[in-house]
Amino acid sequence: MAYYNLKKKPALTTKEGETETMYADVVYNGTITAERLIHMVAKRTGFKEGVIDGILTELKDDVLQYLGEGYRVELGEFGFFSAKVKASRLVADKNDIRSSSVAFNGVNFRASKSFREGIRGDLERKKCIDFRASREWDKETLKKIVLQYIRQHGFITRSTYTQLTGRLKNTALADLKSFVSEGVIKREGWGNQTHFIMSKKEEE
Repeated sequence: MAYYNLKKKPALTTKEGETETMYADVVYNGTITAERLIHMVAKRTGFKEGVIDGILTELKDDVLQYLGEGYRVELGEFGFFSAKVKASRLVADKNDIRSSSVAFNGVNFRASKSFREGIRGDLERKKCIDFRASREWDKETLKKIVLQYIRQHGFITRSTYTQLTGRLKNTALADLKSFVSEGVIKREGWGNQTHFIMSKKEEE
């Protein structure tokens, strides 16, 4: 299940006399890391994780090489990569700048039509929970929310837990650490890659 929320159109884009409108925007559940994606593909296909990781590394190196040689690169059904360049300064005449003052400045990605249209899944508007209301929830209720989400999605992040419960950042972290110490969930990753999965005890 994916979620969306409605946001007001920025005031700068609303003309005088126009009625304020709202637009739909995705509420992200977190970030799927390359490490986790590799693990899931390996589990589903039987290929070793090291082989998949090695292929991705080789693809990245080859794509960068061809971009540096002035090619656009098509990567299967994903789409096209192309290089960006930037001059060190703006000029009025093309003869006022030398090639040494122009350098690569990043990568553009344009998704293919099949990739853009290939997203499948149900959308539901995100229910906003007031943090004052969430303070009244007991620990067992919060635990059930975490376990139910992990059973559906495989893992949960602190930001997702905050969205689901309305708990503020520090309180949310304290809740999740408490569930880890109880053996309910297990922590994986570090920094912004941190996520929580079901413990073996809960899987049994």
